[in-house]
Amino acid sequence: MDFRLRCDLETLDMARSGAIWGGVWIEAGGEAFPHADWNDMPVAFIAELGIALTGLGRSDSSSRKVRFYDGPFWMMVDGSIAGQLVLTLGEPREKKVMTFPAVQVVESFISTASELLDACHARGWASNRDIVCLEGVVASVDQ
Repeated sequence: MDFRLRCDLETLDMARSGAIWGGVWIEAGGEAFPHADWNDMPVAFIAELGIALTGLGRSDSSSRKVRFYDGPFWMMVDGSIAGQLVLTLGEPREKKVMTFPAVQVVESFISTASELLDACHARGWASNRDIVCLEGVVASVDQ
């Protein structure tokens, strides 16, 4: 079973508020969540996922919840099993629980976040607060 964090770089757009919108979703076990091409705030969501990944090893809690910004969708990241991450993908009526090698989730996070940062820099958005936050998160996860 594979885990992939996806971001559609072609759809990125910055709102007047400074929020960056575009396609972002997760492919887990052959299924897209919330669904393929989900339109949300990819920089903010991916930063929150990175914060959850780094927080698992630095606190008393073995799990962290990451919410999509648009819609009622969320993901619980549980690192209580050595070398594995248990992901619970949730929405109001349904939850799916899957286990992946932690290294696979982290590598997908770093790869996708790096591509997203490159695309945002190419658009001249380097000073955006969400971009600055994501850069710091990627640096801490990549260590």
